Amino acid sequence: MKFCHFHIVLNICLVSALLSPGSAFLAQENVTTLGVQLKPMIPSKFFGNGTKSLEEENYTVDLTPRMGLNFGMVVRRGFTKTWSFETGICMVQRNFSLDFNHPELKEPKKLNFRYVCYEIPLQGIVFVKLGDQLYMNASGGFSLDMYPSNVTSSDFEKIDTLNFDFSQKTWRNGWLQFALLANYGFEWRSKESGYFYLGISYHRPFKEIGLTQMVVERNTDPTRMSFLLSGNYLTADFRYFFHEKPERKKPNS
Repeated sequence: MKFCHFHIVLNICLVSALLSPGSAFLAQENVTTLGVQLKPMIPSKFFGNGTKSLEEENYTVDLTPRMGLNFGMVVRRGFTKTWSFETGICMVQRNFSLDFNHPELKEPKKLNFRYVCYEIPLQGIVFVKLGDQLYMNASGGFSLDMYPSNVTSSDFEKIDTLNFDFSQKTWRNGWLQFALLANYGFEWRSKESGYFYLGISYHRPFKEIGLTQMVVERNTDPTRMSFLLSGNYLTADFRYFFHEKPERKKPNS
């Protein structure tokens, strides 16, 4: 339901862009340009990426998504004065923390781990001209998400004669997955220095991206718990595109 609300807003942005009288004067036709992007990932319970908790045999474990990072390169191709297409490749680092609580622990034990993914976005974009150099855009599409490996980490705690061993293993839910993309933002275009972009994006996989199993051993007595990992994330987008001139059509010979 929450994603449906975001999708409705995106559709309104797209329709507004198409009906805007300024859209006829956009300058992306026949332009192919390369860009770089930096997208801090913001944990949000509202978008299905908040803290999860489990309780088993006097243990309480909290799985908390932390700030992550999406960065890479983007290629944009302008097909008409209104529509463009973007692709590229990005490295995505999701960061998590596990907090273990037990009556015999003096304080909660924290175990951090990261989960790396590579994304190939495929999305269409529509632009609206707001000023001489300022543009608004909305986009939507898909992402091919590739998970290269499983992830493991461990730690321990010793209290008098008690030995606690903590470990986690995250299994990927397939090496290739698909996700929906939605984006909204603003772009300032200089005549010689390229394009500067600021916006937000939402990424939603079609299914969970992995399974995290925690094992706690108290003097070799193991307790196991598991979480399904959601791959949803919200980002603040910072992009820069290099300046390129429109490609000239060759005359018919």
